Amino acid sequence: MAENGKLPDSTLADIPGGRLRQDAAASWQRMRNRIGKETGQWICPTSSRTAYRTFAEQQYFWQLYQSGKGNLAARPGTSNHGWGITVDVPTTKQRQLIDKYGADYGWSKKWSDAPSEWWHIKYDPNRDKHRGESTKPKKHPRNYLTGAEKAARDTLVKERRVAKRHGGWAKVDAGHLKRASKAKGRLRSQLTAIRKAAAKDGWNKVNRKQRADYIKTLLEG
Repeated sequence: MAENGKLPDSTLADIPGGRLRQDAAASWQRMRNRIGKETGQWICPTSSRTAYRTFAEQQYFWQLYQSGKGNLAARPGTSNHGWGITVDVPTTKQRQLIDKYGADYGWSKKWSDAPSEWWHIKYDPNRDKHRGESTKPKKHPRNYLTGAEKAARDTLVKERRVAKRHGGWAKVDAGHLKRASKAKGRLRSQLTAIRKAAAKDGWNKVNRKQRADYIKTLLEG
């Protein structure tokens, strides 16, 4: 059975700035991705020793605490850092973001130990509402398109932005509308070709379903 501060590498996973137990790491990444996407702030441990902490590292912090030179530290073998379920964050801003977003992901000061340490946040898997979800960012639908479809899409999006920025098609040179119409025509032809191919051997090949759905959205825009 694994011991506190002596967890096998196979039970741990990397996060930016440290390591955690695999389920805690996955949840941290999901929470971090959401916070980063919505606020532009990317949470992280204060150092590599303030997420999962080995027994030897806990001994170091315990000795500092005992000597009066360090913050409160648990006795080696009893710290939640040694179980890979706790992170110390470097700023009050990061703590505030975790207070706002973290509970649904199982991270909160509410159920953490060390109440005097504002930076010390604990993971509870039983409170993680997103457990099992992927930590990978969703693929943008543009990335399903073929090279020719991407080129047409980019032209259409670019010309639409120009028109919107200047107050409509009537306010810009006619060449912009011409290029947009041409790109839209290419996409319409591609959509027809995808549908014909799918009728023969299905929608699952070469991302046909994703490509068709996205092209339809572009044409309706």
